[in-house]
Amino acid sequence: MVLVQFRVKVTDVERFKATNDKYRSVLEELGGRNPRAYVAESDPNEVCTLSEWESHDAMMAATDRFGDDFNREAGTEGLEWETRIWHEL
Repeated sequence: MVLVQFRVKVTDVERFKATNDKYRSVLEELGGRNPRAYVAESDPNEVCTLSEWESHDAMMAATDRFGDDFNREAGTEGLEWETRIWHEL
């Protein structure tokens, strides 16, 4: 099991939130568990999503299926995303 963290700075947080909410069920259908989205206290344009996956490969397979559509709708095409994969100690 891994925890996947994505971070990105967006220009329209509400657009990102709406898209994230829309794709939540898709993410869950493809194996993501407990998906959550957060906005940074120190920067209202920095958002972070966290979700649990069976493996890094499982997450990659899922995002390959919907990532481009998500980015188009969320306004995050071409933005620099930070991805971190966390393993439980």
